[in-house]
Amino acid sequence: MRFKLPLFIIYCLLLSHYGLNAQETTSSVEKKYRFAFQMDNRFSSLRGTQISILGAKIGFQYKNKLRFGLGTSFILSPVEITYINKKTHTINDNKVSFWYGSLFLDWIFYKNHKWQCFVTEQIGFGKPSFVREVNEDIVRDTNIPLYVNEISGQANYKVLKWLGVGVGFGYRNILNSKAALKTTFDAPIYIGKIIVYPENIF
Repeated sequence: MRFKLPLFIIYCLLLSHYGLNAQETTSSVEKKYRFAFQMDNRFSSLRGTQISILGAKIGFQYKNKLRFGLGTSFILSPVEITYINKKTHTINDNKVSFWYGSLFLDWIFYKNHKWQCFVTEQIGFGKPSFVREVNEDIVRDTNIPLYVNEISGQANYKVLKWLGVGVGFGYRNILNSKAALKTTFDAPIYIGKIIVYPENIF
C-alpha cells in the first residue's frame, strides 16, 4: 500500500503535465493560424471598356506574416467589344463574360492594430466566353481556357473589431501565349474591398 500511493501521485503528475502540454500546443496552433475571409471589387478594363470584377477569398492567416487560400472572380455583367475579323475584314461585335478561380498568397510586411499593408499574388484558371450575335441570334459561343496572374499592393484598415475596408492597385497578366488574349485581358486593376474578421464575431 505504501508503494501504491507514490506511484499514483507520480501518475497524476505525469497526466496533468501531458494535459497542460496538449492544451498549450492546441492554443499555440490556434494563435498561429486564423481563418480569413474577404470580398473585393476590382475595377479594370477589357479593350478600353471599363469593367467591375467581383471577387471573394477564403483561407488562413499564419501569424502576422502570410495569408493563403482559394479565391474566385467574375465580371458582374458581359462586356461588348468590337474587333476586325482578319478573315472577312469586317467589323464584328462580341459579348465577353469572364470568370476564374485562383490560389492566392499575401505577404504582410506592415501591421498594427488598425492598418495592414501587404503584397498579394493570385494565379488562376478560367474560361471566358465570347458570344457573337446577329439580329439577337447567337451565331458563335466560344469558351477559351485562360491562365491568369495578378500581382498587387494593398492596404487594409480595421473600422470595427469584426469589419474592415481595403484598397489596392496592381496588374492582371494573362499567361497564355496568344497575343489577342493578352491584348484583351492584360490591364491594370484598382481594388476596393470589405473584410470580415470571423475570429471577432464568434
